Amino acid sequence: MFEVFEALNDHEHQEHQNILSDIKSLDSDALTEFVAKFHLDEMIDRQSDKDIAKRARFLVYILQNQINEQRKEKLTEIIERRAPYNSSNLSEIEINDNQLVKMEVFDLSYYNLMYNEMVYMICPVTESSNSSYWLSQVIFKLQIENNVNFKVRLDPLKEIHKDQYNPIMYKMHVHGKPLDWNKLKSLRFDDFGQWFNEKDYEKAGFTDYVWSPKKDNTIHFTCEEVPKLGYNGILSSRYFHAIFDKNTGRINHCDGAIRFYTEEELANRVRYQVKDPDARKVGKRIKIFQFDSKDNNDVELGQDDFCDLAVNFFVWNQDVMNYFN
Repeated sequence: MFEVFEALNDHEHQEHQNILSDIKSLDSDALTEFVAKFHLDEMIDRQSDKDIAKRARFLVYILQNQINEQRKEKLTEIIERRAPYNSSNLSEIEINDNQLVKMEVFDLSYYNLMYNEMVYMICPVTESSNSSYWLSQVIFKLQIENNVNFKVRLDPLKEIHKDQYNPIMYKMHVHGKPLDWNKLKSLRFDDFGQWFNEKDYEKAGFTDYVWSPKKDNTIHFTCEEVPKLGYNGILSSRYFHAIFDKNTGRINHCDGAIRFYTEEELANRVRYQVKDPDARKVGKRIKIFQFDSKDNNDVELGQDDFCDLAVNFFVWNQDVMNYFN
C-alpha cells in the first residue's frame, strides 16, 4: 500500500499518471462517506492538497479490501496444500492439518522467514497488513534467542525474492505483565469477563475472555475479539487459546487464530460469551501460530512470554493491554 503514496509523490514514477487517474475517478459519495467514517479531515489537516490526500487514502482502503478478500479466499480453500505451500519452492516443506509449518526449517536471519532465497511472512491477524508484525517479533525472539519451537501460518499472498524484499520496521513497544498467577492456581470456577468497544469507526464490537479450570489440573484461557454486527468488511475475529499448568505455573500450549464468520454465524456468536460451548461452534478458524511443550522437550512457556504473546497478538486492543498490564 505504501507504493501508492510513493508513486503519487514521484511525478517520474511509471505508475504516477495511472494512480492519479484512478483516484480522480473514485465515486464522490462513497468518498464522502469514507472521510466521515474515519474522521479523515483531522488526519490530513496539514496536507496542501486535501482532496488528493483523501482520494489516495480511499484508494488504499479499496485496494486493502480487495487484497483481504483474496487472502481470505486463499486461507479457506479446500485443498491439501493452500497458498503459499503450493509454490514449487515450498513443495518439500512439511505442513500439518492446520496448514502450519515449523519455523525451524527456515533461515531466520534478521528475523525473516527465508527458504531457498525466497522470503515469507506470518499471516496478518486483522485486515491491517502489519497486524502480525509485533507478534512476529515476539515469536522470532523466543525461537532464535530461547530455542522455543513454534509452528506458524504463512501469509498466502507473500513470496518475495530476497533481493526484492524491503521490510518496513515499526517502532512501538507492546508489553504484557503477569496476572495474579497465585490466585489463578486456586481457581475453582470459570473466571470470565467482557469489554465493549464504543468507538464506532473501529471493527471490534467486543472482546471476551474466560479462564476455565479442568479436571486434569490445568486452566484453559480463551479470548476472542469479535467484530461488530453490520461491519462493512471481512467478518473475522482474533481468537487466542492457552493451557496453564497449575502444577508448574507455566503454559504448556498456546495458539492464536483468525475466525471467519458469515453474517448469520456472527449474529449467532454475539448471543454468547466465549465461555459458552455454543460460542465456539460457529465460524471457520484458521490458526496463525502454535506453541506446544511436547515440541520443546516438555519445556513450557514462562508467564512473561505468554503475556507478551497475548498482548502482541491483540495489538491495538487497549482492553487486552490494560488487562495484562
